[in-house]
Amino acid sequence: MAATKRSPRKRNTKARAPDVAVKVDARLKKLWDKTLADIREAQQKGAGSFDRLWEAAASVVDHDPPLYVLGGYASAAEFFDQVLHEDERAARRFIRVARYATPAEEDKYGTSVLDAALGYVEARIGKPLDGPLPVAFDRLKIEVNREGKKARLPLEQLTVAEIAAAAKALRKTGKAASRASETQRAMSTALGAVKALSEVHVQERNGLASFSRVPVAQLKAFAKRLLAVKLPAQAPAKTKAKTKTKPT
Repeated sequence: MAATKRSPRKRNTKARAPDVAVKVDARLKKLWDKTLADIREAQQKGAGSFDRLWEAAASVVDHDPPLYVLGGYASAAEFFDQVLHEDERAARRFIRVARYATPAEEDKYGTSVLDAALGYVEARIGKPLDGPLPVAFDRLKIEVNREGKKARLPLEQLTVAEIAAAAKALRKTGKAASRASETQRAMSTALGAVKALSEVHVQERNGLASFSRVPVAQLKAFAKRLLAVKLPAQAPAKTKAKTKTKPT
């Protein structure tokens, strides 16, 4: 039987894309390696290193460009999942707690209560936190309903559910409350930028501002800082029309 003649294979003439060499910034690579080592060490030490762990995680995702790309991670979610073993939502909450709370406060209140408290503060100022915390955790009191009675209680006496409910109630107050909190936030941020005034507590309600914990030695700096604050526009106050009285 005659052998069948095979047609010669056609060579693939399509040119292969050459390997592209990506230049890695040596300084950023060194920073990534150091931060990752800090994360690994904090993970080994356990709960006592919560603050260190999540502050290091924040430095990875907040860096420009994000440091996780140097580890081969495509997104913050992937970095959180594969390195921190947390979903992105939980990781972001932990980062926020580590940013605003001290290790002593984390031990005293617990991260869940602190996370809820930060959510309450954000509801009160009408925006996500950006800058100094407007009120210290140990001075924060939240109004709750207990057995049909209203009470203003400190964090250590509150549950996560009560704090979340109070935050939800605040969000229902509408634009007027948001406008007031914008003014409070502007003053708090300005004062918090000065180390000697960072413990000053600002409260604004119905167009009236009050301040506490102002150091006497810093009164001049306090006044100067306040005068420089650019306050958000306020809605003009409504005046009651005068009524004429009929002569008797």
